[in-house]
Amino acid sequence: MNREQSRKECTALAEGLWLPDPFELAEFCSWFGRQQGRDVVLLSHAMAVGGLCGTWMRTAQADYVFYEASTSKLHQTHIVLHELAHILRRHVPGSELSKDLVRTIAPGIRASDVFRVLGRDSYNDDDEFEAELIATLILRRIGRQKTREAPKATNPTAEEIIARITNSLSRGDQ
Repeated sequence: MNREQSRKECTALAEGLWLPDPFELAEFCSWFGRQQGRDVVLLSHAMAVGGLCGTWMRTAQADYVFYEASTSKLHQTHIVLHELAHILRRHVPGSELSKDLVRTIAPGIRASDVFRVLGRDSYNDDDEFEAELIATLILRRIGRQKTREAPKATNPTAEEIIARITNSLSRGDQ
């Protein structure tokens, strides 16, 4: 794979995506699913499978994105965006479907109904590089949205800073 060409393609994809403003992951996934012509179902889960943070499972009905339940909201968003990037780039897993993985993270789904499972935890192959890059680029765009919304910083005087500190410290004496 030509990493420079891949980087250009991924950047164009990430920049071309519609993002709700302010960003809401569920709203974005709903839009993304409509664009793909399939539902995207988000499921938080305790991912106790070999350090796995997230995985994507494709069935005839929908794309299921599982993400780690016990991590920060930002990390969960990154995990989901990473898995959506696999869908966007039409990645196909290189290994056989793991029935144990399906049973562990999706006990209600028959392994025979699952067409694809992506759940790798290393970023040393081309697909993982692309998915990680796209997720990161989308998060940067979300960060730019938040920066636009942030209130303008003021430049308080030294006296105002001292008054704030004094006020904060004196509250404990009351």
